[in-house]
Amino acid sequence: MLDFLTDNLRRALTHVNMQLVYELRVRANKPVVINYGGEYTFLGSNGTTEHIGAALVCSYSEIETIIYRASEFSVYSVTEQLRQGFLTGSNGERIGLAGIFVYENGKTFTVKEVTSLNIRVPHEVPGCGELIERVCFREKIASALLISPPGRGKTTILRDLTRLISSKRLINILINDERNEISAAYRDFSLNTGAFSDIVRYSYKKDALSAAVRAMRPDLIVTDELVSEEEIDAVAACVRGGVCVIASAHFRDIAAMQASPVFGRAVEEKLFDYYIALSSDAIGKVAGIYGQDLSPVYEPC
Repeated sequence: MLDFLTDNLRRALTHVNMQLVYELRVRANKPVVINYGGEYTFLGSNGTTEHIGAALVCSYSEIETIIYRASEFSVYSVTEQLRQGFLTGSNGERIGLAGIFVYENGKTFTVKEVTSLNIRVPHEVPGCGELIERVCFREKIASALLISPPGRGKTTILRDLTRLISSKRLINILINDERNEISAAYRDFSLNTGAFSDIVRYSYKKDALSAAVRAMRPDLIVTDELVSEEEIDAVAACVRGGVCVIASAHFRDIAAMQASPVFGRAVEEKLFDYYIALSSDAIGKVAGIYGQDLSPVYEPC
């Protein structure tokens, strides 16, 4: 994990509990910030520190080194990821990029002079999807959408739900891992994402989902971060074809999702059987589960 970091950052992380490290914010010539146990603080040479003066500072060249290592010494091979403003490490670490975006023919061509990195560290939390599995999928598989603000545990829950459903039902599950985050963090896919799981990586949803239905005959598709109307259309085509879909989306709460024209349409068309809202206050905590018409199915006491 995080093998692509510079040596000084890796040494600093030997002084912390990696299970509590959710993000590293590396900004050129600025103190390194770490999300540790859900709270932001600074990273110093001996671990976390509240003192900005004791924080590590990375240069532009160190940021370039991280990008070079994360691309496995071939930036050309990750051109398509760079166009989308991110890289994915070999263990599923998502590396968001900020800098100068270069356009060609009206489309993003690449990112140059990268000034900031947001490195999100994946975690496996066995059992974190048990409540959702028990409420939504005890009797049969269904389509569901997980919603929350960024960084609240959606991908971790998707991974565990896949494992739980696969362990209890002999069905074919197709994981569309567009950013290589759901499955890449763990090498033993049969254990961590299920023996009946097939994985498509780095493919746009509209391509992967349509091809998967035709070629792989899945009973359930798991994918992350729906954004556009095009992606909703791809999911709708799967559901109409008899394939259930579990996905995620970035929204503050159910009301914000319903106010979105794209996702409001999904509600009107009863695209998902369940809508699962995660808490904005705690990582991986279920704030409520709602049915097709958004009526409460489960709300914590």
